[in-house]
Amino acid sequence: MANTEKPIIKRSSSKPVQSVVQIKPALVIVGNGMATGRLLDEIIKRTPNKYQITVISKEHFGSYNRIMLSAVLAGEATIDSIMQKPPAWYKAHHINFLSGGVVSYINKEKKYVDLASGVQIDYDELIIATGSRTAKIPAKNQNITGIFNFRNIADTEKIQAFTKQKSISKKQAVVIGGGLLGLEAAYGLALSGVEVTLVHRNKWLLNRQLDKVAGVMLQTIMEQKNINFVLGHEVAAFESNIDKSVTPNNKKTEILSGVTLTNGAFICAQMAVIATGITPNKELAQTSNIEVNRAILVNDYMQTSEPSISALGECCQHKGATFGLVDPIWAQCITLAERLCNSLEKPFYNAPVATKLKVSGVQLFSAGNVEVSEDSQCFTLLDKKALIYRKIIVKNGKISGVVLFGDVSSGMAYFDLMQQATTVTPMLPELLIGEEFVSLSDDEKQVSIA
Repeated sequence: MANTEKPIIKRSSSKPVQSVVQIKPALVIVGNGMATGRLLDEIIKRTPNKYQITVISKEHFGSYNRIMLSAVLAGEATIDSIMQKPPAWYKAHHINFLSGGVVSYINKEKKYVDLASGVQIDYDELIIATGSRTAKIPAKNQNITGIFNFRNIADTEKIQAFTKQKSISKKQAVVIGGGLLGLEAAYGLALSGVEVTLVHRNKWLLNRQLDKVAGVMLQTIMEQKNINFVLGHEVAAFESNIDKSVTPNNKKTEILSGVTLTNGAFICAQMAVIATGITPNKELAQTSNIEVNRAILVNDYMQTSEPSISALGECCQHKGATFGLVDPIWAQCITLAERLCNSLEKPFYNAPVATKLKVSGVQLFSAGNVEVSEDSQCFTLLDKKALIYRKIIVKNGKISGVVLFGDVSSGMAYFDLMQQATTVTPMLPELLIGEEFVSLSDDEKQVSIA
């Protein structure tokens, strides 16, 4: 059970003095990423004294903003500046913070977790928030010095150390993955003076958020920031040289010399950064006989197949969906906090999310479908000189998708119209120029053109 607080002494003139022991239920959280940080805020806001909370963190840091790691890599931020909850914060809020802890097993029957160090920690409520890891790629020879992931502070520090090596006169790096994380990693390395080539298996960048027109515009701007691109191909193998330096055990070390692509081309590099998406960390639940699929299965209230065990964030799966964006994870935190703190059943709903991206000063916005289907219409505005692009996809008279590049000022207005299923046909083409040119009367639902 939970830890025992100091006895509360109650005195009465008619009764003898007696001590009442106050016991709080034990809430244990495995993982200390951004989801845990937000959940703690939600719990403290509601019932700060209801639980004796223990947070088990694999890393030795407090909770930090992982989204800002690319800014740290680019030299635009520091580790200290992205730290949201340093160890002192947990102490100030009477939370047990176990850094460097790895949970190896969950005993569901007796309600305790085993740490790899041999320590056992009891719980009344357990939350698994183990996050995710970099998705694997099918390339050969990945056990070579010089290949890095880009997911946490340790990864970032290793990459930064490479950029500062004086023994390498011409630093060359390959970044694998043309999503947001890959672009930010490439940009950060380029700012550090590294010659960067980004390899992406699709034919344009951010292919999940942008169509080809916007993707090509993005590539044009990023090439001006000293980043080379190879699109439509994958890394087939990492190539290496033997490190000739003497080691204490005379063990030969293979160091990265470059990559061979699926088309046979070779790119010279002393470093490779893999940024190709994420894989949910479900193994702890799996080994503890908690139901999993692609991730840890949860119901509408974030409970796993074991009622006293919940899962949260990138490690969980709800109605077939897994999560990597902040907005739905924040909604999960509210659902879980309401249940744990107030016994309120506020179901989690995975609402559509508008993606507003800022890639190295480039404004991007997308929502809904980015490609036109046979039963939809497409309205576009393109200014190649100013690099401004707007695309609205309409299906059955309602907005089903938006892609904006360069000017995103009307993005949320378009998104609201899409969410409200407003008929927009009478507003076009003025709506494409900007939402300020169109007004819709709430009373009469009549369209007027400004």
